[in-house]
Amino acid sequence: MKKWSFALLSLVLAGGLAACGADDDADSAGNDEHSGHGEQSADEGVHPLEVELELPETAAAGEEVTIRAKVTMNDKVIDDADEVEFEIEDESGESEMIEAAFDGTDSYSIDHAFEPGTYKVTSHVTAHQQHTMPKKEITVE
Repeated sequence: MKKWSFALLSLVLAGGLAACGADDDADSAGNDEHSGHGEQSADEGVHPLEVELELPETAAAGEEVTIRAKVTMNDKVIDDADEVEFEIEDESGESEMIEAAFDGTDSYSIDHAFEPGTYKVTSHVTAHQQHTMPKKEITVE
């Protein structure tokens, strides 16, 4: 019985303290004394993860091709993506995943040499709790 009483008393006290904190935030909205409370900057909100997949439309067999993904959110470069991989799928449906590395400037990239054929290249990008998979084709002769 004492355990239940203590648990109930803890919940009541926690609820009361939370209510006090909520009142403080409501009172300070727009008040400069509490910076950050009740204010919203133009950058807040949900912004989509954007990926610009770059690779040539054609290439010569055996030629090393750079495949690049420029990852941005709200026009800012994302250099801390959770995952950036390129899936390269050949005409038979066989595919391989290759992890990309950030180049230190503005994109994630790999260099890859292809055999003759047409390939689908899909970038799998996960960052800031979002995932996107832009896809392009390359023809190799």
